[in-house]
Amino acid sequence: MATAYTDPKTGEKLPSFPADLDVLDKVEVHYETLPGWNCNTTGMKSWEELPENAKKYIEYIDNFLGVKVKYIGVGPARESQIVRS
Repeated sequence: MATAYTDPKTGEKLPSFPADLDVLDKVEVHYETLPGWNCNTTGMKSWEELPENAKKYIEYIDNFLGVKVKYIGVGPARESQIVRS
């Protein structure tokens, strides 16, 4: 996932995703790569059912944003979600 954007001319880290397409075209994007999970999560109903790497991915997002992810989509249907307390 993209975690930061840097101006290659100045080396300065941008405060957020660049909204200007010309700026976006020139920035250096920093990525964080996390292990995936090789199973289908469709139909899972609880946090405990999720694969360990899926939980780690969501916890990474929690920590990166400083906000706990509450809703986790696990399929295409509207009701296909885990509500995390």
